[in-house]
Amino acid sequence: MDLVTPELGEVIDVEDDAYPRSLYYHIAPESAIGDFLKKSRSWKLPRSCTKLLNEDYYTPFLNVSSSILKHFWNDSTAHGARTVVDTHSIDLPHCEPDPTTHSSRPSFVIKAEGPSFQLPDSEPGQNQLYTGFSNITACIEPPTSAQRDAGGRAVDTRCNICQQPNRRFVRLLVLSEEHFRLFHFDRSGVQYSPYINFHDDPHTFVRLILGLSSPNESDVGLDTSIQWTIENGKKIGGTLTTSGADGIDVAYPLLNVEPFFTTGSLCGRSTICWRVRNPASSEELVVKDSWKSEEHLSEHIYLQDAFDIPGVVQMISFEHNRDQTKRLRGFGDFLPQGFHNRVETRVVMKAYGRSLRHFSSARQLLCALRDAIAGHQELYKKGTLHRDISIYNILLGKPGAGPGYRGILIDFDMAIHYGLKVFNKPEHWLISVAVLSSSEYETPLPRDHLDELESFLYVLAHILFAYDPQGTFHSFSPTLQGWDNRDPVVVATLKQSFLSWDSPPIPVRQRWPIPCANLLLAYQAFLSPLVRTKLRLNEQGPDARKEEAKVFVADVDQHYAHVLRIFDDAIDMLDEPPESWKLSCHDSPLLSPTAAFRLAFDRSDSLPQSHNPLKRASDDYPDDHPSAKRCST
Repeated sequence: MDLVTPELGEVIDVEDDAYPRSLYYHIAPESAIGDFLKKSRSWKLPRSCTKLLNEDYYTPFLNVSSSILKHFWNDSTAHGARTVVDTHSIDLPHCEPDPTTHSSRPSFVIKAEGPSFQLPDSEPGQNQLYTGFSNITACIEPPTSAQRDAGGRAVDTRCNICQQPNRRFVRLLVLSEEHFRLFHFDRSGVQYSPYINFHDDPHTFVRLILGLSSPNESDVGLDTSIQWTIENGKKIGGTLTTSGADGIDVAYPLLNVEPFFTTGSLCGRSTICWRVRNPASSEELVVKDSWKSEEHLSEHIYLQDAFDIPGVVQMISFEHNRDQTKRLRGFGDFLPQGFHNRVETRVVMKAYGRSLRHFSSARQLLCALRDAIAGHQELYKKGTLHRDISIYNILLGKPGAGPGYRGILIDFDMAIHYGLKVFNKPEHWLISVAVLSSSEYETPLPRDHLDELESFLYVLAHILFAYDPQGTFHSFSPTLQGWDNRDPVVVATLKQSFLSWDSPPIPVRQRWPIPCANLLLAYQAFLSPLVRTKLRLNEQGPDARKEEAKVFVADVDQHYAHVLRIFDDAIDMLDEPPESWKLSCHDSPLLSPTAAFRLAFDRSDSLPQSHNPLKRASDDYPDDHPSAKRCST
């Protein structure tokens, strides 16, 4: 639970019961529920759990819930598709990116069949499980577990989302001796209702049970634009339907029944990516679903600006407002304090290669970085700052891609238009020195192209320090571990020293061709004086630095031209005989790496984190959560 609680976001305690009472009226009229209550012999819940024989808390609630489903879902299309199952003594396995033995025991679940559900996976040699988080619509918790808090509910909810990748929201019921409470989880967090007495308001209780078991998958929180073909209880194929470039819906066949990337997170952007095939051309495409903050521009705005720009992902179509969390919760114009609305978006894009870390040669690496930087330049001319340059947001081009298309910049969820004041993430190890240290100044310069070019340098450094030219990982050097420190000022100091190094580390010189080491030194030498100038200007007020700051704007094209030239020189040199290579020399560093490291940590009580600072659970598309999860590959 400790791993899940930070993902909850805002926990909203709704003071009145209007929301649960407003749900699912379309499923059954009040008269039908009234007739059921009059005729039902199963509607006998004790007013005190102390009266239960042998403290059997489960049977009365199981019988009542089962009777509701049996009475209302007895038609030919729904019969057998929804069943209440007692799972309080059954281990339901979790889904994690790495092998795990974790499991949960919800008290009751509503087991489901249909185009979004499949039997849970079983380990080789084990008996097939018939109930799991992959084929339930909701959990119901009777009095024995009513004390569990939102964090405890979140564990089961997260498993639901991870194993049902078309989940928009999860709802569950918590019961006490005479009351029930509705929990609602979505990408904005969790909210729960006050307890409602089910003896005083049995209609609402019945209606919620019907909603949580509805044969209509959208009622239970599933996105019905993604549907699967089920055979022998397992998904064997499926389609994703979305708006095409001409506004007409297109049903894209799924190339894999599972997404190739999903964060598995409860709230936030919660990006999910699917591989699909264009039914008209058979071309492979990528569909990206995510939930953006309401105040942020949709990614499609920046991708429209990127149309026909080499080195940048190309968009086919988009849906910019598929749903909103405030609508899922029934909020109108008034939003409760602490609630942050999120908007569901979908983008269909061309498919490319894997992420940059899957390079297989020094030349492929440099060509991919060079073309991504060139694409970034063209976008910057249109006023776009990416703000999330990373090894995972640069893809390799398709096999045989020509110049301009050998590296592709993706993921514009964090992008802004140049000049906007936004909250930065100073803990990010790829962020520039000026941004990391911006909190030290009253009026720091706005983020600009040099900060982005600096991030590209750190991507290059990460690969040169941690990998060899064949793409084999070796280890994370002390330099990279230092950049993962939680104190942004410490990281800024370390990076200032790095920029002024006069020679690459020994592992780089030993493992990598000399042209790659020379590129690193040339890139550092180019940025170092510019970074020092920016820091000096940050110490001045806007008026005092006005004229000098204009130089950065005037020299944008020259800055990009210089960086692209040193990449081109390195790529050309790789094609020359190794005996002609010579290691470049630059000015002595302002601080030696050891001295800078010591100085930085004299300023902080924290030490570099021992975990892998760059670990991602996905190959291609990152998200803004600390621990991305992937259910399958």
